[in-house]
Amino acid sequence: MKPWFTATTPPSNVYTVRRPLSDTELQNVRERIHGDASGPHELVEAVVTAVFDALLSGHGRTYRDHRDDPLFDRNRYAIPISQWTAIVTTIVDRAYTWGAATSTGMNLAALLPAGYDDPAVPTPLLNPIEDQPHLVRLDISRDAAATVAACQQHLVELADAYGTESDHYRNAAASWSLQLTHLISVPPGAHRVLHPDGPLSLYVSTNDASHYGVAFEPIARHCIVAGCHAVAVADGQWQPSRPDATVLDHEHQPSYPADGPQPGRWTTRP
Repeated sequence: MKPWFTATTPPSNVYTVRRPLSDTELQNVRERIHGDASGPHELVEAVVTAVFDALLSGHGRTYRDHRDDPLFDRNRYAIPISQWTAIVTTIVDRAYTWGAATSTGMNLAALLPAGYDDPAVPTPLLNPIEDQPHLVRLDISRDAAATVAACQQHLVELADAYGTESDHYRNAAASWSLQLTHLISVPPGAHRVLHPDGPLSLYVSTNDASHYGVAFEPIARHCIVAGCHAVAVADGQWQPSRPDATVLDHEHQPSYPADGPQPGRWTTRP
């Protein structure tokens, strides 16, 4: 995103240092942006220090020599607008991870050197080290949001019908929680889009062209009498769970009522 604040541009005859940052200096700035700063304040401090250390190096000084000097005029130093904007934009994106994008951008703009227009200087790429993004973007369509809500409601109905200590509820809840965790951390790609794929299932596409499904797999109603391996089918009839399974001649005892919420679990499918 582009910052809504801009670099100051003093008259060209008042600069102490007015030049582009070199590739090596920009790489150092990039490493500071995507380093191990513990918060937005530390991030801004690290990047401002890197920029001014570069501009002051020709005078044998560092930012630390001037940081607390009230007479230090930051506007007497300038870098091209293209570099200034790239630095601010990348840091604002990084600051989103702390929920402090606006304040971080404003603080940074106040502390950086000025900017000047030089069409010959390209906008540098300051993307994360090894292209590992700090943010994961998840887009959810309105219909997919309704499906997510339906899945949560199904868990509520399982709890109400069978109890929160029942296997029906606990297995379903554990599988749903696992799928949500996978959604934000496991599948590849920094940008994911969530689509509905049935009453209780979802389809996930990613920016690297891969995709996968989060499917609700119902558990068949089966007879719980020992030695009987009958399962109920859609028309209410009972049949062997497999061709060679034993089905006892008795009144079958279903594992859950036909009019109760459907037990099952959510699984990942290609």
